[in-house]
Order: sequence, then structure tokens, then C-alpha cells
Amino acid sequence: MRVWLRLLKSAAIAAGFACAASDTFAGPQFIQWNALRPAGQSDADLPLPGMASNRLQGETLAWRDETRTVALTGFILPIDQDGDLVYEFMLVPWAGACSHSAPPPPNQLVHVVSDEPFRISKIYETITVTGALRPGLDKVQLFIMDGVRVLDYGYSMSHGHVARAAGTVDPDLRSISPFGVMSR
Repeated sequence: MRVWLRLLKSAAIAAGFACAASDTFAGPQFIQWNALRPAGQSDADLPLPGMASNRLQGETLAWRDETRTVALTGFILPIDQDGDLVYEFMLVPWAGACSHSAPPPPNQLVHVVSDEPFRISKIYETITVTGALRPGLDKVQLFIMDGVRVLDYGYSMSHGHVARAAGTVDPDLRSISPFGVMSR
């Protein structure tokens, strides 16, 4: 009986190591912005630049898995910047969000503190951030050209790894042009 229990315990420990190892080597889970909002809140319900957001709907956070490493692509809106080095920023789903228009709802804003400074090469650069995404409503103060703005955000990521995006297929990513808002 004891031998059987010892074998069973050894098998369970080995299975636990195998699961942990497979998660480690599997890499991040690439998610899109729609994973951060409830299924009933479509991208058509999101405020586009120049529109007011429905704050109550935007406070409903859908992502709850803080243990999984995720990768999310969006645009950088610097909070703490020294020249072209960005240390802390908001990740937003459309270029120009918050700086020239109404901000996205909180469930479409991610506050990121990067693991190391990111050298930004152009304004509204598309990047991918990898790390653990934590839900929780909070506020951050942002200094922009026309003054100070306080943003309500729904997610945060500490020690996020930042890289330039390549081959993005998220339909919620949008760019602002003189002709309006266009999907990326």
C-alpha cells in the first residue's frame, strides 16, 4: 500500500512538472482587445475618437486570468518618458486615443510599466506588450500637449516586455487619419 502511494505521489509530482514546463515553453497567449471586454460589448459599442464613452459599460472587465502570460498589440501613449525612451505608458487600441479625443472605456486601456525602457521611433507606433495582465480599475495622470488628463483604466501590466509589432490582425486596432478612423 505504501509503495503504491509513493508511486502515485511520484507520478503526480512528475505530471505537475510536465504541466509547468509545457506552460513555460508554450509562450505567451496572443489576445485581441475584444478579450478585455464582455462578449455583449462589441467594437461597434466602443467610442470612436471624438465620441464620449459609456463609462458604466466600460467598467466591466472580462479578462481575469492573471497567471497566464499574454501578448497584446496596440499603440503607446507615454506617461513617463525621457526623450525617446518610454518607461511607463498606456496601451490603447487606436492611434490618437486620449491625446486628441475621448479616451477608450477603462476595459480598453492597459497601464504598462515596462521591464526596461522602450525606444520609441515614431508617434503612434504599433507595439506588442507581453506579460501578466491584471484586472482592476484605477486612475493615472497623463500630461499631454493641451494639459493634464486623468484616465480610468481597467488593466495593468508590470514588467511588461515591449517589442515593435509585426503582422497584427486585431480588427479593433484603428488609426486616425484626416479622413476619419480606419481599421488597421
